[in-house]
Amino acid sequence: MKLRVLFLVGLGVLASSACSQGGAPGANEGARPTQARSAAEAEPKEAGAKLKFKDGDDRERFSLKPKDDGAKLVDGEDRELARYKWKGGDLKVTGPDDTVLAYVTGGPDVLQVKDGAKGAVRYTLAREGAGWKLTDAQGAVLNTVAFEGGGASVRGASGAEELRVKVREGKLSLRDPAGNTVLATKTPVSPEAAACLGFGSLDLPVRMALLFRLQNPAGASAP
Repeated sequence: MKLRVLFLVGLGVLASSACSQGGAPGANEGARPTQARSAAEAEPKEAGAKLKFKDGDDRERFSLKPKDDGAKLVDGEDRELARYKWKGGDLKVTGPDDTVLAYVTGGPDVLQVKDGAKGAVRYTLAREGAGWKLTDAQGAVLNTVAFEGGGASVRGASGAEELRVKVREGKLSLRDPAGNTVLATKTPVSPEAAACLGFGSLDLPVRMALLFRLQNPAGASAP
């Protein structure tokens, strides 16, 4: 009888020891969340495929990284060039130092690029027929976009073609009048949006803001 009691007591001690050892790691994991999570949550999360553009020599020039509150533009070395954030129906454009560069407002058929104070209109992109027309603050035409053959043609103020958007076998390319590839991507993007890269009088962050705005019309309803 004594042997049986001692045996049962021994089993109880072993079971208690095993439970306490097995439970310790789980307790530690639950105790370490705050610091790790706070660093990860500081940066908005990725929200879709990165839109990467390479030049004719297959070198990465810049990329647009969608975020849960907008997007970020980086160069080929992953250095931030601009950040885009939805503010209601407007898209706020800031530089790496958080300076407000512009706002893109309006839609769906008329978009306006306003200055950092969100007052003066710098550029207007409006539908014209089946295409688009870009004008400056004085109403002078800077570029027009016409769609043809599944792609697009970007023309300057003189009417001469400055860039052509072509789509072939899942690859979109932007080519100069001589047919040389200036930029290309295999990430799905509409020729309508990609044509904004042909607006040479606009800085790259603003061109990409228009591209992002046309590529993501639903984002205009974001809170």
